[in-house]
Amino acid sequence: MTTIRHDLRDEPAEPLNARSLIGQGLSARALEVFVAVARTGSMSAAAQHLGLTQPAVSQFIGQMERALDVQLFDRSRRPPVLTLKGAALLEPARALVNGIERFDNALRWSTSEQLPLLRIGMLNSFAEAIGPAVLSRLRSMAAQLTVESGFNATRARAVADREFDFVVTSDESPPLPGVTIVPIMTEPFLIVAPPDYAENPQALKPLSETLDLIRFGRDPFMNSRFDQTLRSWGITPRRRYHMDTHAAVLAMVAAGFGWTIMPPLAVYRAIARGERFAIAPYPDPSMKRVMMIAARDGEGAHVVRHIHEAATLELRSSVIPVIRTHLPEVAHLMTLHELAEEEPGSSAAS
Repeated sequence: MTTIRHDLRDEPAEPLNARSLIGQGLSARALEVFVAVARTGSMSAAAQHLGLTQPAVSQFIGQMERALDVQLFDRSRRPPVLTLKGAALLEPARALVNGIERFDNALRWSTSEQLPLLRIGMLNSFAEAIGPAVLSRLRSMAAQLTVESGFNATRARAVADREFDFVVTSDESPPLPGVTIVPIMTEPFLIVAPPDYAENPQALKPLSETLDLIRFGRDPFMNSRFDQTLRSWGITPRRRYHMDTHAAVLAMVAAGFGWTIMPPLAVYRAIARGERFAIAPYPDPSMKRVMMIAARDGEGAHVVRHIHEAATLELRSSVIPVIRTHLPEVAHLMTLHELAEEEPGSSAAS
């Protein structure tokens, strides 16, 4: 009988690839950290976003670099920048991280049990006017509920990049693949001037020659639309005041510093409190804001349904009646949108 001896030392070495490196520094968490550092631009910002310490982020990046035997970031620059190799690996790493999150979400969204974490971005006006009513509906659905407002927290991109699970937004940027948009309400824009302004606020030429425009927010698409219409009327407002909250803008207007452009939802609470302004519809009726929910395809249809139902109920019962009483010429321009039968991607999310 012939005995064949098989010496493993004669086997060719396994080629270096991502699959063989899992568990040796190229963990799912390390990939997530790598993507977060590249996206936020610094290790400290990535640490804050991920809930880690900066040394822990640095350690993950170091482990990954040793496992791959490449330098991912040029640390001689401040802040660190991707090397050519790091830039080449970023998109595949992002795809892997997104795939792992999709797998995880397919598990958690398909169960009726309480979610461990729900991350929501909300428009400033939405959070101020009807946020509590919506959050009271969602509170029991998650063990931990985090809510943020501001420009970066209310972009559809924040959902696509999995920084948030859902975003209540008016983002006018082009549609993103993998993101479903569910409209809640369409509302017009208003000219809001100081209460002692004696002329018609809709006459923007004399208004802008008398008072400064107080700008709100950082949405480049919306600001560009306003600038185009104002220029078409021969108006070039001075860029003197720019605020990031509706309350700050309205306080400036009430004090006589200038006028502003806002949707009804943004002035609702001030009007309900009895604060006085000179208000008129924006002269261009085509300028409207669509408030909507951005969600990832196939994830969390029941959460979208709760947000939509709670929002429309509060808008119909509290907000619109106040607008109808104080601004009857505006209320009929506000449209609530019905929820479609399947929102969004119900096959995987219901």
